Amino acid sequence: MKNKLPLLLIGAMALIAGVVASIQFSKSEPSSSQFASGGSSPADKQELQDLQGTLKTSIALPLNFKTVPDFDLLDVNAAPITQAVFDDRWSIVFFGFTHCPDVCPTTLQVMKNVVSKILEQQQTKPQIVFMSIDPARDTSEVMKNYISFFDEEFVGITGDMNTVHALTRALGIVASFTANAEDPKNYSVDHTASLLLIDPQRRVRAKISAPHVADTIVADYLTMIGAPN
Repeated sequence: MKNKLPLLLIGAMALIAGVVASIQFSKSEPSSSQFASGGSSPADKQELQDLQGTLKTSIALPLNFKTVPDFDLLDVNAAPITQAVFDDRWSIVFFGFTHCPDVCPTTLQVMKNVVSKILEQQQTKPQIVFMSIDPARDTSEVMKNYISFFDEEFVGITGDMNTVHALTRALGIVASFTANAEDPKNYSVDHTASLLLIDPQRRVRAKISAPHVADTIVADYLTMIGAPN
């Protein structure tokens, strides 16, 4: 009995520690309401809640949530491209890579359909931006050939690896690389599949979650561009 008592105490202490850790972790993780409200005023929070109730798959974000930081990268013609590409127009941004086997080509095809459907309802269409998270393989030429399969008007961005990853981190985009021992050049990349909606002031206004369906994206986009600015 004396030998069993310490084991029971150790087990109880481990259980308590696990519960405490779980509580602390849940407190550190923001809820969907915290994510949407940010540091907004009560009036802004109410507007976000009202807006959120009309969206289908998107998460509306407060005006002060994130702004696209300054960057200096390359477009599909290997010409310099900066944060100014987002100025004065609405943009929908997808982060992916040209060697992607499924999510990226599917999403870009959906975005082609989104543009067509939006033009059926209004004259102004959003700018679609495809930013490579794998610039080591995605040169400007590779990006240009890839994007041309979907829509030559889509904007492609690539360039220096460190600059790309600094930008994606700033915008909350995650990319994880997995090596291929048999074929080092054929590594895989897991990445955030969500789209970001950027307003004409370069503010991140919404996160459009997967799965991506053209009709729901169009509905959320039209709702967001009519929201208070």
